[in-house]
Amino acid sequence: MNNTLKRVFIMLTVLLVVIGSLSPMVSASEFDSLDSKSKLDLKHEVKLSEKDIEKQLIVEDQLEVLNGPATLSEELEDRTGKVNVIVHYREPSVGLSKGISESQGKKWSNLDADKVRQKIEKQQLQAEKSMRLKNINANKIRKFNLVINAEAMTVDAKDLHKLIELPEVALVEEDQLVTLDPEITENFVGDMSDSVAEEAISNPYIPSISHLGIDKVWEIGNKGEGIKVGVLDTGIDYNHPDLKDIYKGGRNYANGADYLNARAADDPYETAPSERPSHLPEVNANGSEYYTTHGTHVAGTIAAQNKGNFGVIGISPNVELYAYRVLGAYGSGRTNWIVGGIEDAVKDGMDVINLSLGNTSPDEAQANSFAVNNAMLLGTVAVSATGNSGPNRSTVGGPASGAIGISVGNTTLPEEHWYGDVTLKAGDYEKELNDVLFMTFTLGEKPEDQLNDTEDVVVVPGVGDVKDFEGVDVKEKIALIQRGDIAFVEKVWNARDAGAKGAIIYNSESGSGSPGPYGAFLGQAFDYLPTLDLSFTDGKAFKEAIEKNDGTGTIDYRAFNSEVVAGDNVNDSSSRGPSKPNFDIKPDVSAPGTNILSTVPVFEEFDPEMDYTYAYAQYTGTSMATPHITAISALILELNPDYDAFDVKSALSNTAKLLDTSKFDVFAQGAGLVDPYRAATTDTLLKVEHETTMDGVSNLHTRGTMSFGVISLGKDTTKELLIENRSGASTTYNFEVMPLVGADGVTITPSVSSVTTDGTATVDFTISVPEGITPGTEVQGYINVTSDQGNYQIPYAALLGKEVVKGIESIGLNDYHISPNGDGVLDQTLLTTVFGGKQDMTIFDYYDLLNPDAGSNGDGYVGTIAFEMGLEGNHELKVDGTMYNIEDGVRVPGEVADGVYTVDAFSVYSGSENSSDYDGPIFIKREATKIEDISVTDTTVNLTIDDLYFNVREQLATMYNLDYDPNIFVKGKYTLSDEETLSEGFVSIANDGSTNVDFKDVTGVKHFVLEFQDAAGNGATYEYTVNFDEGTIVEGLEELPEDPEEPEEPEEPEEPEEPVSDAYELKLADLHAAIAGKDKTVVAKVPAEAVVDGSVDVKANKDVIDALAGMKHNKSFVLDVDGYSVILSPNHFKELQGLDSVTFNLTHVADEYVSDVFTVIATGEVNGEVTEVALSNFSVGLPATGNKYNVLFVDSGKVVKGNGLFDKKKGQLIVKDVNFGSYAVISQ
Repeated sequence: MNNTLKRVFIMLTVLLVVIGSLSPMVSASEFDSLDSKSKLDLKHEVKLSEKDIEKQLIVEDQLEVLNGPATLSEELEDRTGKVNVIVHYREPSVGLSKGISESQGKKWSNLDADKVRQKIEKQQLQAEKSMRLKNINANKIRKFNLVINAEAMTVDAKDLHKLIELPEVALVEEDQLVTLDPEITENFVGDMSDSVAEEAISNPYIPSISHLGIDKVWEIGNKGEGIKVGVLDTGIDYNHPDLKDIYKGGRNYANGADYLNARAADDPYETAPSERPSHLPEVNANGSEYYTTHGTHVAGTIAAQNKGNFGVIGISPNVELYAYRVLGAYGSGRTNWIVGGIEDAVKDGMDVINLSLGNTSPDEAQANSFAVNNAMLLGTVAVSATGNSGPNRSTVGGPASGAIGISVGNTTLPEEHWYGDVTLKAGDYEKELNDVLFMTFTLGEKPEDQLNDTEDVVVVPGVGDVKDFEGVDVKEKIALIQRGDIAFVEKVWNARDAGAKGAIIYNSESGSGSPGPYGAFLGQAFDYLPTLDLSFTDGKAFKEAIEKNDGTGTIDYRAFNSEVVAGDNVNDSSSRGPSKPNFDIKPDVSAPGTNILSTVPVFEEFDPEMDYTYAYAQYTGTSMATPHITAISALILELNPDYDAFDVKSALSNTAKLLDTSKFDVFAQGAGLVDPYRAATTDTLLKVEHETTMDGVSNLHTRGTMSFGVISLGKDTTKELLIENRSGASTTYNFEVMPLVGADGVTITPSVSSVTTDGTATVDFTISVPEGITPGTEVQGYINVTSDQGNYQIPYAALLGKEVVKGIESIGLNDYHISPNGDGVLDQTLLTTVFGGKQDMTIFDYYDLLNPDAGSNGDGYVGTIAFEMGLEGNHELKVDGTMYNIEDGVRVPGEVADGVYTVDAFSVYSGSENSSDYDGPIFIKREATKIEDISVTDTTVNLTIDDLYFNVREQLATMYNLDYDPNIFVKGKYTLSDEETLSEGFVSIANDGSTNVDFKDVTGVKHFVLEFQDAAGNGATYEYTVNFDEGTIVEGLEELPEDPEEPEEPEEPEEPEEPVSDAYELKLADLHAAIAGKDKTVVAKVPAEAVVDGSVDVKANKDVIDALAGMKHNKSFVLDVDGYSVILSPNHFKELQGLDSVTFNLTHVADEYVSDVFTVIATGEVNGEVTEVALSNFSVGLPATGNKYNVLFVDSGKVVKGNGLFDKKKGQLIVKDVNFGSYAVISQ
């Protein structure tokens, strides 16, 4: 497997986030390096104020602000067109009904479940009647009754308010598109400075197995044997050697237009590159690859079998592993897929389900959170990732925001770092540096074993992009590269591909940490080089010294040393609680999720040999922490078969190891870091009764955390702690409250300081809140419980009085370069603003960076994008250059001119300070690069361009210190040709917009073409004719003078013509490109003139038969006659390979049916003799306008229903598994 292929699979330690946070991936093409997300660092002061809000309020009666009923999710307000929704009905689901029954002390049986299902079915039927009466046209997608009582459907947005008027409906929410959070993989050295003993690591990869003491649990059990675990994710590579023997089956929910072919319902394989339709990009706007790997990585953490060379073994390797593919292409999927997966997993008898997925809403009241809650009530342990949006508060997303399921945070593991004492030398320059961090090194290697005492150093121009290595000899040398534009790992990969032995990356002037080093350890991987992290100051000085010394320099590696930095920190990216609106404690527990080594899939498209040797990678995120808890839950259930889901939840929380509370509060770590052995063997369970409301129905359940929620001032609130002593021996439990955040006069007191029991006991904990406490004050901490059996802790939290609403927490543009010119390319972007609570009023304006005195008030604000009321949570705003100004009390719409702007926000809310924030600069550029002047001198073409990026560079540098290279955002490509291409390449344009291209030794008249593209999505092509002899250049491609004629060759005598066949003959030359291409279908369309009275003979000679038989197995051959087609596989042509030729007779004749009668027969020829041909199980395509038709097998009278057979793209009903005969479309 070569290095390029390895990148797909191997040790993507930092790819998922370093790329996402610094710069998207850059391909070898210059044009591909243009990136609308490239951002310049800008310091800017927001000048918006309450006066701007007051101006908006003058026309408040004209604002289109809708305050819909509480039962319609806010994100559905103001929607138009068709919308995907989940409609919740009022009758409790089966799961919720079971929870209610058992919380009231009643028994639950299958008969009770059947009664509830009947009620739900009746209510859903009644709702359907009500919709018809209201003229609501709903396209039903999926029904649920087990984990929620709801239906997923598509409706017209104008009918949403009709829906919530129906008596059966409790809630209508959007069927959201859920996308995997980007995993963060940067770990800053300063955050992990504590070292631990070398013996704390048992092997070079520092697995969580040893860190958590999993082996101790294995010694007393059988590694999860007999426990069914379902992974709800992107699917699984069930052919992976580490997974294929443990995989038991699965389901698929991801289908539709995003896939070339429909996937079987029982096939949960990862989304493969070969499934991508041509209209979808390989990488989407979020930077996600079409193909997926996530679910396989998650599954490996749970149950990998240690079949590879790198010691990858799951935490519960003897479980029965099932996969539910609820996320598809780009790692995304609908909420209804996820809920469907949860419901089916419960029906399939899963003991534990893993959901390393979610959205960004901290709201407890949403479908996937309800589904997880009810799965727990039905007895399935449901474990969810909180998300990777930390470290801010309330960034936990659904389904982890649900009150009942188990939510998981991400902690770090001990990790090995390497440092070097080095001396940099070039001419008279010499600099000694000590303890320089290796930001990357090769997995399984030590830098000291890879590097000599002295190595040559070569300066790589630019930023280490692929093109920057062209003509630079770095083979077996150290590449000196500057930070910027592309991800660090891209620079390392490019250096490796160019043959470098190692690398030095020095900081950029404006980079974080500058003028010092970047300070980030990016990890170890098979395709990493030992790479030093150098400061901007030292790197710049070394580069300049090398350039002065004829390009030569050296580095002496005087010493190497390593240390193991301590783990057990909560990763900054780990999403925090509380969930809303009940101020609930999230996460419940934490586990290692940083740089986790696990399995990843292999795709034949990348590696035809399907070599799994290196099919392992390090990923980071709560997605990686969650399968740790899932697998540990399986170990707990194996050792404690009488446990229910809530016993497991309490065991995990009660026994967790408390992390540093001075750095990580209850909303960061929950109960702490999981302790698997104690959780599996504890004889004591501490449970807190908690009430959760779903769809207006309350349910009681237990957990290991004590959330008082939002409580009133001047009142006492009590929570009961239940102690279950399962040891049979009398034990005394002592209680101590350990506040982390307190308030004067607020106390939390146990009803007794200790209790002794050999069974169960209860203790009340009362929080007393005096009058006068500032509303919004919070208290939190831990209740320590000590006993002879062990020590336990329970996190607690309370919000006192009404929550103080916070303002703008973050703001960010999705793209920083747009071209709103209506061409469909980057016409707009999105601004995402996160609010800490519900706002009174918020205004969003354009600020003109180039004209700070612009606008009606002379303050730089040239127009308002939006004025909104009542915003809260995550808010997305379209930014497309349109705006309005208020003139004479009315809104006057307009558009901002091309230029450079920030988007500024100012928000007002009562009871606290106002807030403001901004993002930018954003380049709004509707026009492509123009050529201002062009001339030719001797063999050199000179030109000057007119382009915004070049025109404003000097002004931005002067005003804002934004000194950038415009070539990052504009690329120009030239081609010189006559009858063939003579020269082509990319131009480097000076800051003043001038450049030239020298074509040495070129004479005569040539065609010269210039193509420009920019980061805003604009493109332009300019064509010229150049006369190098006369020194002239004119627009357009004029006819070139002809070359002197060559003497004519004597004519060959004509071969006698062979007899002409009446059959239309397939030519290999016409089919070759399609056979060798990427498309899955090879189409041969018979021309109309070859068809006589609806009939044609189509002949394929031996060369065509052999070529079609040799196609890839996933290709098919389509023979099309007037919209009627025959579809054959390579195997069909393999059956025909004994023939000299085959002739297909295809006839379509009008009859009494919807379509013509289409008849397919074939004959073969061997040595001039005609012979019969027998093929079966091929397909035919018959023209139709939809699937509300059937297909008649005319010869036998058999009828096949057309439902599911219609191919919209082809406009045909595709009938599979047919033989030679006649077929027609008929009405249903």
